[in-house]
Amino acid sequence: MASAGIRKSPSGRYKVWWRLDDASQGSQTFDTRDQARDFMHDLLAGVARDTWVDPRRGKQPFGDWARQWWETWSSDPDRSPTTLEATEARFRLHVLPYFEQRQLRAITVTVVRRWQNELKAARGRGTVMAARSILYRILQAAEDERLIVANPVGKVPAPKPEVDPEELLGQGKRRALTPEEAGQLLGRMPPIWWDHVVTLLGTGLRFGELGGLRRRRVLLDRDPPVIQVVATRYQAGKFGSGFKGQPKSQAGIRTIPLAHQVAEAVRRQLPPGVAHDDLAFADPVPGTGWAPLSRYLFRHVYQGAVNRLTDPTSELSPATRRILRALREHGPQTLAELQQRFTAPGAKLRLATIQAALCELGSAGVVTAVGEDGIARWAAVRAALMRRFDDLDLHGPHDLRHTYATWLEDAGIPRPGDRRTDGP
Repeated sequence: MASAGIRKSPSGRYKVWWRLDDASQGSQTFDTRDQARDFMHDLLAGVARDTWVDPRRGKQPFGDWARQWWETWSSDPDRSPTTLEATEARFRLHVLPYFEQRQLRAITVTVVRRWQNELKAARGRGTVMAARSILYRILQAAEDERLIVANPVGKVPAPKPEVDPEELLGQGKRRALTPEEAGQLLGRMPPIWWDHVVTLLGTGLRFGELGGLRRRRVLLDRDPPVIQVVATRYQAGKFGSGFKGQPKSQAGIRTIPLAHQVAEAVRRQLPPGVAHDDLAFADPVPGTGWAPLSRYLFRHVYQGAVNRLTDPTSELSPATRRILRALREHGPQTLAELQQRFTAPGAKLRLATIQAALCELGSAGVVTAVGEDGIARWAAVRAALMRRFDDLDLHGPHDLRHTYATWLEDAGIPRPGDRRTDGP
């Protein structure tokens, strides 16, 4: 049976000693008898309720415990490599540096609140919430192992969602394209990617789902033709790349009907042969056949097309862009002033080059000639094409999935796999 007592030491302080049923024993010293008595009573009550936490165990450095937690948590075979990559980066960058040298028992509510405030000042709410979740799991595991009495993260309010006044006033930027804008974006992509974009726009697939689509999941002989989404392609840095046999949740396994244009795009991409496990979409590799799709390559291609769509100056020559930048930064200038500005060795531009660049910029609608005192000055202006896309906020290939969902919503069509009903 657990036992405890109080002894007065020669120094005049009071030592609480204890011996528990599991044969563990220890002691702790206090300045006053009242403090020692309160501690002993809490100890015996905690032992009776099976909630006692030995304060000496909380001396373990956070860094040592966090690395043990990571080894256990990341060893779960059901963890997505993409999830591992994201979690490891946030753990390494935003959690471990701040807490590593602190003892577990020294991480209080105040310490957690200060860390959260500092991180919020430097990063967005999404990063703060993800890092906070990691810290919560680490300290919750410490509480479960009785290294600390309680997890302090739960007592720190999470940061409030950021308020966008433009969004509240109905003036927020769009992430979804209109059909006309989607066609213009498609026209600015290399033809080799057209079928990929048409399929993403017409199915709402994630890029990993497109990269993991196998021939046996493409059923074009049905009416209507469908694809079955099961496997996904992942690229997770040092955690490797490959294919997952199934998505995170059962809801990710679904059948998507195809419009005629989408079915034809998929058909054009099917590799020759009849092997059922062949990838429906793959990158051609000269001399070696086919390789799985790369989300990094597609993101690069997509971002280039977006730049060409929203900024008519992105395809200008370097010399022409230099002149445009000078007009934007230094205001209207005459031809002579521009020539004088570009006379430095290594950066010199000939008069004919400047004149040709001004004609090109004028044709693009980004500069105009302004007459003043009989002298023509060239000034930069906002191109109509750029103003036309000012309300777009495109992030990456996932924009195509947002566009698909928006089109379905606008048409009053439930998304494939949506289990909503017309009932109450």
